[in-house]
Amino acid sequence: MNTKNTWLYLFFTAAFVNLYAEIFPNQLLSYISKPLLMISLGFHFWNNRQQNQYTNLILTGLFFAFLGDTFLMLRFGETNQQLFFLLGLGSFLVTQLCYFIAFWTYAGGDGFLKKQPWIGFLFLLYFVGNTYNLWYDMPTAFRLPVLVYSGVITMMAVSCFNLYKAIPRNPFQYLMVGVLLFVISDSLIGISQFKKMAIPYTGFLIMSTYIAAQYLIVKGSLLLEGEI
Repeated sequence: MNTKNTWLYLFFTAAFVNLYAEIFPNQLLSYISKPLLMISLGFHFWNNRQQNQYTNLILTGLFFAFLGDTFLMLRFGETNQQLFFLLGLGSFLVTQLCYFIAFWTYAGGDGFLKKQPWIGFLFLLYFVGNTYNLWYDMPTAFRLPVLVYSGVITMMAVSCFNLYKAIPRNPFQYLMVGVLLFVISDSLIGISQFKKMAIPYTGFLIMSTYIAAQYLIVKGSLLLEGEI
């Protein structure tokens, strides 16, 4: 076994167990595996990264994603459900901000949006549409936090797309697909939390897109820094 990738093997194991627990509901397996996801992926990134501002931001984002996973997991308890949801939302807000700053500063002011600024309008459409879709189904106390979160995740997606042609094609593809899957996962959380729509295997869809998103962002970041 390649010891350099030991943490990655643990991540894939935790991912398999977690997705199994989503398909065949098992709270114990979910509670055991979910916190391990970002812990193992974070340590894999830590062990393989080149230390600089970009990787420090990605690593910080993974840590707050771990906190977000934990808080959102606890929201299924009998008490403080809204509190844990907002704590989870706040933790992932920090994750998105870290990724946004990492991507935006990496482009160094010479990204794709500088040449094609109209592309930003397409991401703005997502922000407006997603917010409008959830707005009237949300409790009033949730509206401002969700509005801010939707804005930040949109900025994160824009900042990643801004790397197009500013970085090599291979890492860009990993990063962009990862970011889009992250947006899909968060959109599904919003729909399941507020719209109360009966989407088959909602938990599996949320976790599978989220797990893939974080892995692809880590993979793309390591490729970007020439570490794999």
